[in-house]
Parts: sequence; C-alpha cells; structure tokens
Amino acid sequence: MRKLMNKPYVWFILPGFILYVVFMIAPLITSLSISFYKWNGYGPRTYVGLNNYIALFTDPRYSKMLYHALGNNFKAILVMLLIIMPLQILLAYLFHIKIKGYRPLQLMIFLPNVFSSMIVSFFVMLLFNPNFGLINAILTNLGLAHWIVPWLGDPKKSFTIYMLVAGWQGIGVGMMLFLANMKNISEDIIEAGIIDGANEIQKFFRIVLPSLIPSITNIIVLVTIWGLTIFDLPYAIGGSGGGVDGSIDFMNLFFFRYAFGNTHGGEAATGFAAAISTVLFCIILVISSIQSAFLNKIDIES
Repeated sequence: MRKLMNKPYVWFILPGFILYVVFMIAPLITSLSISFYKWNGYGPRTYVGLNNYIALFTDPRYSKMLYHALGNNFKAILVMLLIIMPLQILLAYLFHIKIKGYRPLQLMIFLPNVFSSMIVSFFVMLLFNPNFGLINAILTNLGLAHWIVPWLGDPKKSFTIYMLVAGWQGIGVGMMLFLANMKNISEDIIEAGIIDGANEIQKFFRIVLPSLIPSITNIIVLVTIWGLTIFDLPYAIGGSGGGVDGSIDFMNLFFFRYAFGNTHGGEAATGFAAAISTVLFCIILVISSIQSAFLNKIDIES
C-alpha cells in the first residue's frame, strides 16, 4: 500500500475513485441489500430473503408487467438499431459529401437533441391531443374527420408515436458521431477509390462503411444501454402507468411505480422496487458485457 501511494498518478485517480465509490458502487450495494427485505422506505425492515425476486418472476401480477415492460425495452432497441441507426449513417454521409443546403439541415436535425424531454412531451401533446391537438385539427379542416383517432389513447399507435418522437429527438447524436468518424477517413483512400472508378454508392459501401465499424460498435452499446434505461419521455407522455394498457411501459417505469407509488402486499414496496432495479442492473451488465466482447472482436478483426 505504501509503494502504491508513492506513485503520483494514484493521487490524480483517488478523488474520482472516491466519488465513484460513494455515488455509484455504494448505492448499488445498498440497493442489493434492500432487495432482500420487505420495507416501506422507513421504519423497521423485515428480512424476506429471495421472496421479492420469486414474486417478481412467478407472481402473475408482477411477472406479466415485468415481461411486458422488458419486451418494450427490447423493441425500442431493435427500432433504434434497425431503423434509426441506418438513417443516421445515411444522413452523416449526405452531409459528409456536402449536399446542397447541408449546413442548415444538419442544424435542424441535431437541434431536437438539445430540447429537454419535458419540452418534447409538451410538443407531442400539442400535436396528438385528441381534443385540441394540431393533427386532429388539420384533419378536421381538410374534411377528413373520419380519420380522427385518440392517438395516444390507442395502444396500437402510442408505441409507434413514442418511437417516432424518440427517434426524432435522438437521431442527431449518432449522426454527428458517424460524421466525425467519416471526416477521419484518409483522403488518400478516397482518392484511390475514385481513381479506380468507384461511384458514390461503391465508395460508400466499400470505403466509408467499413471505416465506420468502431463508431457502429460504440453506438450499438450506447443504444442498448439507452433502450434498457428509458424513463423520462415515456413518463412525460404516458405517466407512471406507461400509457393505455402499458403500451409505452418500460422497466424504469415499472420500478418507479413500486418505488414511489404502488404497493406490494398492501404496503409501500421499496424492497420490491430494489429487486426490480437489481434485476435490471444485471440484465444491462450481462448484455453490455457480451456486446462489448463480441463487438471488440469484430473491431479487432476488421
């Protein structure tokens, strides 16, 4: 220990390490310990062992919500990876080759990212509110009143609307990361491809896209973590219940309901909520670890 403390870099690392332990590691350990108790958040605790976890996975009331919320998380991840990420790459390439008017377009696409989720949800309500929403008002004025529906009140439409809004708000971040990666591609490689007769499509698929593998691997991991920790926008749009019939219910909303609202066994459910958060943490840890190992291998081979 004395030899370690004599190394200068230790003193630079130590403050950040202490803060990380206090605000990250200690709460995780505390949450894990609470999950083994029946506790309402104050007063005495009753040790129940794994009962909270058993109820979470086997009790029909809770397991149904668990699997439904987790399913929505994974659907959001797939939409982001299979639809939004290809759009981000395409937009980044169009801006990289400097299409006409690319500067204002780039600003317009990135701008929604700086809006808070509460502001975005306010715009969503202005658009999709069944009583005074702009979309229904336009349909009425166009004589298409038979197309009017309670957009966010329809479970079949609310998840699609949420993903459209989330994609609109977040598409600019990945786009800028891909654009920055494209700017680092050597001009010599681009010029060699042009000399060999490569057109724009060939240049994109044979030169640009393979060079984006490091950014793609990073975006996949970030999108997965985002998709498993969604909270603010669904909460602002659909409340803690996750909208009508839980159509935009996610794991963090499921946790929030039992940590701050609902009851488990007739009492406030801090211990049960801690079990939900621990399960979510384990899911994120396992998936992120597998992804990182697999994607790093692809990155090295490429």
